[in-house]
Amino acid sequence: MSNICKQALLCGGCALIKVPYEEQLKQKVSAVAKLLDPFYTQKIKVNPSVLTKYYRNKIELSFTHQVVYKEPLNKKVKRDKSVPLEFEEVLGFRQMGRWDRAVNLTDCFLFNQNLSWFIYKINLWAKNKNIPFYDQRKHTGILRTLMMRQSFNEKGGMLVFISQAPFDTEGLVEVCHQVYPEYSVLTAINDGMSDASPIKDLKVLSGSAIMQEALLVDDKKIVFNLSPQSFFQTNTKTANVMYQKVRSCVAKIKPETLYDLYGGAGSFSLTNADLVKEAFCVECVPEAVENGKQNALTNNIKNVNFICQTTEDFLAQNKLKVKDALVILDPARAGVHPKACELLKNSGIKNILYISCNPKTLAENLAVLTQNYKVKNAECFDFFPNTKHIETFVELELI
Repeated sequence: MSNICKQALLCGGCALIKVPYEEQLKQKVSAVAKLLDPFYTQKIKVNPSVLTKYYRNKIELSFTHQVVYKEPLNKKVKRDKSVPLEFEEVLGFRQMGRWDRAVNLTDCFLFNQNLSWFIYKINLWAKNKNIPFYDQRKHTGILRTLMMRQSFNEKGGMLVFISQAPFDTEGLVEVCHQVYPEYSVLTAINDGMSDASPIKDLKVLSGSAIMQEALLVDDKKIVFNLSPQSFFQTNTKTANVMYQKVRSCVAKIKPETLYDLYGGAGSFSLTNADLVKEAFCVECVPEAVENGKQNALTNNIKNVNFICQTTEDFLAQNKLKVKDALVILDPARAGVHPKACELLKNSGIKNILYISCNPKTLAENLAVLTQNYKVKNAECFDFFPNTKHIETFVELELI
């Protein structure tokens, strides 16, 4: 296997793989610094990814029935319409810029070293069983998505075969365990028009519907129970570094009350629970809230309150404790809701820690928050090497 994936230009999952890693970091932090310049002019520290290959704990591959392109990178090549179309069955990541095509992975540096071999085995199994792959244009076919999760700080993983309709699974577990003997094997149905449609009819063929991953902070290990669609930071090893940074800030601030907003399954609440008297984890996705409650039980943590509500509604309907309180924000790419941003700006809470996966919406939120807060520190954490994405951590203090 070479050091550069042969499909890098088609796939886009490692779009910057030909750029030296140090240069990637410089480009990323420069882009963040430019966006944050109105609020923070000091040098921004960048924390590199602990691993630059095989770093992802979760991937989703697409089973795709598609037309064979002789030169897929050359858009100027016109098809000879006198020649019948050829079709192929491909299992891989979506082709960059295409919703209807996938890239046949022969080598990949994202998940683990066994991925390419596993894809070959599954392709062969499906061909022998004559199970058709999904056609995004015609909405025909059976096999649709393969979700793969692996644990870095615990053991095992999970393989979820998502299909348009039930299919014959004879021999599937045996094939999976030839490559990943400790992984659970599951099936689920997605009969919606979009790959992002909710799955249903989850069935366990082998193992369990729950796997475990852990975050390591100080001398503690906080264990998380993950169902197939649970959110967890994709780069576990680098997440350990970022969560340790957040924990160090919490230990220094010494709050009694922690408000973990956009809290998901409680990762920040649970990794800091022993440092505070009480924590409130606010999350609007019911499944994540239930996961959080189970994670608290797993770790015997009793001082975290899980609240299923939008952050803006929670802030509007509850009077926050201002004295000895801390807010942690970890929103999705859309950033903090404008209503929530206004309420936080006027909350009077002394310290806010903001973790952002989108520096553009972070800057938009800071334009509001810095009317009453100042940015004390900003750092970047590279969760996605060889891509343009980067996480940004900002410490805010009331003026």
